[in-house]
Amino acid sequence: MKKNSYNQNKILWAVETNSGLTRSRNEDYYIARPAFGLWVLCDGVGGHAEGAMASRVCAETIAYSIIHGKDLDQAIQLSHEAVRMLGRKATNLSGHPCSTVAVLLISETKWTVAWVGDTRVWLFEKKKLQQITRDHTVVRNLLDWGVITEEEAKNHPDRHKVTRAVGIGKDCIEISIKTGAWNSNQVFILGTDGMACRDEPEILSTILINTVTPDQIVDKLAYAGLQTSGGDNFTIAVVGRSLENHFIRKAVEKSREIWSRRIRAGGLYQPVPF
Repeated sequence: MKKNSYNQNKILWAVETNSGLTRSRNEDYYIARPAFGLWVLCDGVGGHAEGAMASRVCAETIAYSIIHGKDLDQAIQLSHEAVRMLGRKATNLSGHPCSTVAVLLISETKWTVAWVGDTRVWLFEKKKLQQITRDHTVVRNLLDWGVITEEEAKNHPDRHKVTRAVGIGKDCIEISIKTGAWNSNQVFILGTDGMACRDEPEILSTILINTVTPDQIVDKLAYAGLQTSGGDNFTIAVVGRSLENHFIRKAVEKSREIWSRRIRAGGLYQPVPF
């Protein structure tokens, strides 16, 4: 399922969520509130109904809290309490529901990214891709300790085991937060752990450099995900400014390129002046 929008704050965005080719239920959940500069991606942990319920409660609690004036740290803490309460009340659940989460919050001059677990956020700026988040996983710890290599991490049996999740653990959850200045050249990509090219930054960069709009970026990543494995749920969000930025410039460049090819080929159309 895909949804894209263009809002009054001149932000272009697109989101796609998919259950994959082999699963009947999607345990991912997202909320996009561009009027508040807010995008939330959650990936439920616990299996089927438990995971789907946890991710929805997590995302909805964060969005409600932000919209009603809570700061980002408070909003995620409240979602942690809500998912924990869900686990205590739902005695029919076979596992303990919990969820990973990544949040992008944008104001006029600043961006903030907060996360728990392995849902990731990247920043693409001036043709350079930077991963903002750092996974809270067993494999990330093994990499940091020098026990395994980056290549070994890609197929490690514990690569999906998270060390932090909303709804499990202590009363107060440990949240990672990063901030930066928000400008018109920036594009953010958010993705749950089923997203294609997560561990292939060169491929992800190539897609971003050669694609015009957020809508097309999520289409390409979704197609790649279904073609490569297709076994896991995935959710992808792409967010960027729409005026005089990467997307508009790329559209103009593509238009010029098309007209130039037509002229060289002796086409009948006249080029549009830019």
